[in-house]
Amino acid sequence: MASVVLTVVGTAIGGPIGGMIGGLVGQRVDQAIFGGTASRTIEGGRLKDLTVQTSAYGEPISRVYGTLRLPGNVVWSTGLKETRNENTEGGGKGSQKVTTVTYSYSASFAVVLSGRKISDVGRIWADGKLLRDSTGALASGGSLRIYSGTAFQQADPMIEALEGQNSAPALRNLAYVVFDDLELAEYANRIPNLTFEVIADTGGEIPLSAIISDICDLSGITAYDVSDLDQMVGGYVISGPTKSRSAIEELAQIYHFDVVEQENSLLFRTLDRTSLATIAPDDLIQPAGNSSSNKSEPGEKITLSRRQDMDLPREIGLSFIDPDRDYQTGHQRARRLHVASDIVRQNAYPLVISSDKAKSASEIQLDLAWYGRETVSFALPPKYADLLPGDIVTLTLGGELQDFLLQETENGVQGISCLAIKFSKTLLDRNSYADSGPVPVQEVENLAPSQFFPLDIPTITGENVTSPLLFWAVAAGTGKWSGAGLFISRDNDQTYSQLDFSAADVISGTVENILPDGPSAYWDQGNDLLVHLDNPGHTLSGETSDAVLKGANIAWVGGEILQFQQVVLEPDGRFRLSGLLRGRRGTERYVPGHGASEIFMLLSSATVNTATLNFSDIGQPLFFKTVTSGGRVEDAIPQAHSFTSEVLKPFPPVHAQGKRDAAGTLILTWVRRSRVGGDWLDNADVPLGELYEKYDVEILNDSAVVRTLTSVKAEITYPDTLQIEDFGSTQTSLDVRIMQISDTIGRGWPLTVSL
Repeated sequence: MASVVLTVVGTAIGGPIGGMIGGLVGQRVDQAIFGGTASRTIEGGRLKDLTVQTSAYGEPISRVYGTLRLPGNVVWSTGLKETRNENTEGGGKGSQKVTTVTYSYSASFAVVLSGRKISDVGRIWADGKLLRDSTGALASGGSLRIYSGTAFQQADPMIEALEGQNSAPALRNLAYVVFDDLELAEYANRIPNLTFEVIADTGGEIPLSAIISDICDLSGITAYDVSDLDQMVGGYVISGPTKSRSAIEELAQIYHFDVVEQENSLLFRTLDRTSLATIAPDDLIQPAGNSSSNKSEPGEKITLSRRQDMDLPREIGLSFIDPDRDYQTGHQRARRLHVASDIVRQNAYPLVISSDKAKSASEIQLDLAWYGRETVSFALPPKYADLLPGDIVTLTLGGELQDFLLQETENGVQGISCLAIKFSKTLLDRNSYADSGPVPVQEVENLAPSQFFPLDIPTITGENVTSPLLFWAVAAGTGKWSGAGLFISRDNDQTYSQLDFSAADVISGTVENILPDGPSAYWDQGNDLLVHLDNPGHTLSGETSDAVLKGANIAWVGGEILQFQQVVLEPDGRFRLSGLLRGRRGTERYVPGHGASEIFMLLSSATVNTATLNFSDIGQPLFFKTVTSGGRVEDAIPQAHSFTSEVLKPFPPVHAQGKRDAAGTLILTWVRRSRVGGDWLDNADVPLGELYEKYDVEILNDSAVVRTLTSVKAEITYPDTLQIEDFGSTQTSLDVRIMQISDTIGRGWPLTVSL
């Protein structure tokens, strides 16, 4: 006896280790495919297996073909990594300093995707939201490494560094991904449920013949022929322990092929084939016991059975993986109206097919069930011995030629006994249309770049500072931005550590006119600034003169710290600033000499940050990186900067005067300034701001220093004997440079005057 073979008895597939061991046995062709009389259950991969990520021992590992969206199994994790961020606002001039401490969390982990080699990983979803787009951009901070599952892949370097060189698994022959410091703020500070668009095969599709070949190979079957299977499969997955028979059956139901055992080999053939023989009525053999004398009457040589309507399905529903719905589950159905049956069949396939093909497949399954309700049995003479199960033959039935698909053939004494079902290959020709329905478009918003602005300036508020401070600000570009960290390298751009964090971006822009020289001792009402802001969402506003005098509207332009009172928005979107206070906080040396296209930066305690440095950092080449929250330090561009710690330098003195006494001695006096406080509010002297009061006074001959005098008060004497020694005669005029001394950093900014 020969029959269509569609059964494999053996172990399950679903893991990468071990194959299916078993033999092929001849049994009747599967009735659920061809609409025969038997009823049985096909247990294949379940769609619910493709939605939930796991992290447990003993979980099956999927085998992915084509392109598919599926979860993985977390096989390694560092646990949560906590990062502490501080952001300080306010302080100075009597205001309260507020330090906000926030914590962010990230995790590094590995997820196994497939027990079969893959080509790439496309999009990734986290809790249903797009985490990685088709370009490879991540919506959250961190990095991703993909291992395709080769037999020679090496262990991930991060896992190896943490677990040890001899303890880190390479997971060879397993396709997996490693997330490195994935930011978890968007996912309730936990590892989210991840699903991956796994591109297992180059081009995203795979021949049906390749899938069947792989299943046979895993089963230990070496003799098979799949050359007739020329269809392409968009995606398929074996997601759990599955008999190879079940895997082949669910593919056969969609791609319409059968399997026959021929000469100890499995032959896979599509059903889209023509009849091999038209059986003449005279060739039919009269069954034994039939006493009819009319041997040529075919009606007496064919036994016909017909299933009742109530035993046939009224509706067949088909669940599948819809590529037009981001590889989520789709559902299509076919239904017959005005029939006595109320049977509804629901079939689920872990296959990637279009909604059109799914609609067509459900209609074909329903048509095959109803059309194949008729089964015939008959006998043929030995000349038809070359007919095999699965072949199509044409019989004359009811006066019409009809095609039947052979299910079984058995050689006997009375000839070849045959069992066949009614079949027409035209039933396979369906081109239905179906709509997948609307799907929200998800896009990854790229992280905005962060531009670093180092500010080597005095304190804006006049607070007492005894350690080197780096003032810095950051401007956010276009994209997703929730803050930026500042990282420093003291070893020539080799290694970086986090120095500070900013939760707000600075209001910055470009000065589009050249700011002329102006007064620094009173309001500059003759000059203005024309500013184009970098961020269209930012704005500037005017303030009263009292508010400006109390510290409002303070800005940095080309080294000069200034303030502005009036703001006019020009028609072209630029801002014109006037009512200026120039050279604030000891920066009057920058009032002259402004150039074109200088940077404008609004100095606010909310956006200008302070980072404490070491005294050994002063004057040394340092490298900085500003990393947008969620970004990678490795991806940021380094920026070199050497600073002089302006925050510790005493301001230049003012109001220098000189007079000569009767003996010819020159007496020089000046008024000191303070970098701490400095507002003359109570008619008392301003704070010293240093550990002690000390000055260096350089006597200049042209630009050369001929003598340096030291004083512990704002006065010094230059006797005529020293004048003669330095110049050859007493001097009627004198060029001097006066500097206050800091106990921590040395000389402050000089006052150079001619007396």
